[in-house]
Amino acid sequence: MAETERTGSSQRSPEGQPSAFTSRAGQGVQQPEMSRDARNMAMLCHLLGIFGFFGPLLIWLIERDKHRFVDEHGRAAMNYQVSFLVYLTALCVTLIGTVLIPVLLVVHIALSIVATVKASRGEPWLYPIAIAFLK
Repeated sequence: MAETERTGSSQRSPEGQPSAFTSRAGQGVQQPEMSRDARNMAMLCHLLGIFGFFGPLLIWLIERDKHRFVDEHGRAAMNYQVSFLVYLTALCVTLIGTVLIPVLLVVHIALSIVATVKASRGEPWLYPIAIAFLK
């Protein structure tokens, strides 16, 4: 039986393969096992985001053609990093930013840790407060 027949309509990557971010819960279809290297690179995309923008960008640009999993996690990390910079800039120019910037930093670290754990388990993750700049 073909993959599309078992999963119904699912999102497809540009290569025509089912996306790692396609929900398959309750459909009885197991996702293929991710390689340890792919999970490590996806983890680094999220973990290095705690310290800045360029670490995730570099890893994503180097590894995105090697592993679809890294491409999807790297894209999610980059969308979040750009969104975080937009939010931080907006708070810096407002008076209420002096109160909310520490809250944003704590949320930033927490979300990056959650994303790192999800990537280490080979699970999909999209940041809840990220704007989808890269699709």
